[in-house]
Amino acid sequence: MAAASRKSSVAQKSVGPSQRWATTPNILALIASGLAIAVYLGALKFPFVYDDLPQILRNPRVQEWFYLPQYFTHGVWAQVGGRSDNYYRPLFLAWMLLNFKVFGTDPTGWHFTGLVLHALVTWLVYSVAVRELQDKLAAGFAAIIFALHPIHVESVTWVAGANEPLCAAFFLTTVLCYFRWREGDGKEWLVASLACFVLSILAKETAIVAPGMIFLCEWMGRAKEEWSPRMRASLLTIVPYAGLVAVYFGAREFALRDTVPTIVASKASLLLTLPEVMWFYIKQLVYPRQMALIYPFTPISRPGAWNFVLPLLALIAGGVGLWIWMRRDQRAKAACAWMLIPLLPPLAAIARFRHDDLVHDRYLYLPSFGFSMLVAIALRRILVGDRKLFGIPAAQAAVLTLLGVVLGFATVRQMVYWSSELAVYNRAVAISPNNVLALNLLGCHLSDVGEDDRAVIYLERALYVDPENYRALVALGSAENNLRHYDRAINILLHALKLEPDDGAVLFFLGVAQLGANRLSDAEASLRRSIQLVPGQSRQHYVLGLVLMKEGWLLEAREEFLTELKVNPAPDARARIHEIDLRLAKGAPAS
Repeated sequence: MAAASRKSSVAQKSVGPSQRWATTPNILALIASGLAIAVYLGALKFPFVYDDLPQILRNPRVQEWFYLPQYFTHGVWAQVGGRSDNYYRPLFLAWMLLNFKVFGTDPTGWHFTGLVLHALVTWLVYSVAVRELQDKLAAGFAAIIFALHPIHVESVTWVAGANEPLCAAFFLTTVLCYFRWREGDGKEWLVASLACFVLSILAKETAIVAPGMIFLCEWMGRAKEEWSPRMRASLLTIVPYAGLVAVYFGAREFALRDTVPTIVASKASLLLTLPEVMWFYIKQLVYPRQMALIYPFTPISRPGAWNFVLPLLALIAGGVGLWIWMRRDQRAKAACAWMLIPLLPPLAAIARFRHDDLVHDRYLYLPSFGFSMLVAIALRRILVGDRKLFGIPAAQAAVLTLLGVVLGFATVRQMVYWSSELAVYNRAVAISPNNVLALNLLGCHLSDVGEDDRAVIYLERALYVDPENYRALVALGSAENNLRHYDRAINILLHALKLEPDDGAVLFFLGVAQLGANRLSDAEASLRRSIQLVPGQSRQHYVLGLVLMKEGWLLEAREEFLTELKVNPAPDARARIHEIDLRLAKGAPAS
């Protein structure tokens, strides 16, 4: 009876499975998926950058099947001792494990699967849009715009950014399967929708808004019904999704049980910051002229004309314009919902983000679908003449082609800034010259590649902006170590240690500096404390062995080098053991 009632209701909604426009592929969808790969082919030669290194190259958890069950009981950054971890993404970790097993440490394969994933999402964009817009040409236009939009550069060209298209793929499939169920194709489609919803939130937390999107789809699909039954039916539709949300939060709470989230913005600051952040995202969708890993945004404590009043007025004006548009064209309601609802989690999360890391282009990956539909609706209103090109009004085809060329060119141009770590961080500092995180990242990279003199310049700039920035202090201390400015390094690292007394990494760097300054007893104490706090780290036992050798404790030093070989079978540890054996053979005292 309920099934018959639903099918009867569905028949009145103009979206039945018998309508071939809902299921027949459009050549534009194939073109869009092809363009989604073609425009990013240059990324195949890009190396691993930024978080790719700690998340993939230096992360044993994504290299062995043994760790797979732990993905569901620990956070994403569980391999980094002492790091605040507020991310629960088991499916994303499984994605990286599969890629590692197939491609190992060759970034080309990782980039290729990222391109294929983007092409799949583009196809799903078409499949959902054709139902939301009930117009195959408009859906095809939206898919092409989505495929080429430069706002996706971060998500597609950065290997660790794949969680965005991975989440989007399951998010869109969740809604697509829901549509099939609503069209009367059987309860198995509802089960499939619920399964895809679970996978989407296991890929990234932001998919938690999928039930809200389905509620709106159901609400708009029942536009002809009275308010009360319409609301009741819409709420009942999302009940099973809400139950899965409760289970998910329980699992997430267990996995992140040892994590204490850091609140960096007050509620008042959050409300004051929202207009500027929201306006930034709207501008990035419309005109992404300057793109980078990091942007110059910080929580607002004192509102002014440029950072609060003008963005708020612009948002109000844009909202009025969209409201008028939605009154005239019902399809714009769905497009706006797809643009705004997936953006809610990153907007709410700025209360927990680092104060120098509030916004990212990758958060617009799924919201850009709604924007693409708005542009497609506008394109379909261009009616100039009766000529058609392959079944498409010629004027619309011309504008779409021009827009596609502009978007594609912008995407290829912006990809350059992800071609290497140096390119990523140089661009971040160019866009955000006073951002401590950007300066710190560039300084650390320069130090890693042996350009410590240049690294010190950027790290000192970071500390000029924020003298108590812990990460900048540690990085600067390490760079000064590399330059053999040991006394300066000791002072800097002791300052950092006051901020974080139990950081094993800082104690290790401090021990290295104290060894360089020949303060052997201090060095031994720092290194032993480092090993106690973070056991099993590479080079700890090796440096302690060097200290003990200089102190004359040869047997104890030999034991440290042997322990180092268990962690890191490096030839220098073997050479030190051989040196000790020779000295002992010549009669040197063991202690």
